[in-house]
Amino acid sequence: MTLDDQPSPASRTPQTLAIFDLDDTLLDGDCTHLWLEWVIACGWVDDGEALLARMRDHDRQYHAGTLDMTDHLRFSLAPLVGRHRDAVREQVDAFVASAVAPRLMAPGVERLRQHARDGHATLVISASMYHLVEPIARFVGADDALATRPAFDSAGRFTGEPTGIQTYQRGKLDAFAEWLASHETGFADGWETWGYSDSFNDLPLLEFVDHPHATQPDARLRETAEARGWPVLQWR
Repeated sequence: MTLDDQPSPASRTPQTLAIFDLDDTLLDGDCTHLWLEWVIACGWVDDGEALLARMRDHDRQYHAGTLDMTDHLRFSLAPLVGRHRDAVREQVDAFVASAVAPRLMAPGVERLRQHARDGHATLVISASMYHLVEPIARFVGADDALATRPAFDSAGRFTGEPTGIQTYQRGKLDAFAEWLASHETGFADGWETWGYSDSFNDLPLLEFVDHPHATQPDARLRETAEARGWPVLQWR
């Protein structure tokens, strides 16, 4: 998949919105974990094994629904502290092209692009950090992306702190509400909504949309989806 494959923006005002999670929904894997492997290879981390071991522990907590998201975000930002946003963005662009693109799940990306071809707006909302999520969302052709944003100092360097709404669990809906308030979408007039996620952590989002879909669902989400008659999709 390349940027040239992206659909053209719809020529008419959308009346339908499709919301996609990213990790294990469109991407086979977790972009934060993949990014940490990338920065280790860049030589930005002293003890790569310890970093990945802690990431695996955070991943277990995430799937159990017990992750302290502030702690996790600070952990994931630590290798970037003091680095300028432009230098990081250069590495992120290379990361998306080399490490992310081959792991995108083609049926999921095709579903997003079919929504776009049908004239629907498309939005990626992820618990991962914005400096990773936004370039990936743009690569697959989504109209916009929501994710927790990193803080920068006055010189444009990463401080290691997250800022704003944390797009985790119900925080995804909070970020979505803020996004709606800042866009002239006409959403309140009755847009139809579709949602796709792999994780029980996204249950608030899936309960919010008109057409929820469980994609490669974890055990708890699969149980919920089957009990409620939601479609279960396998894109991996």
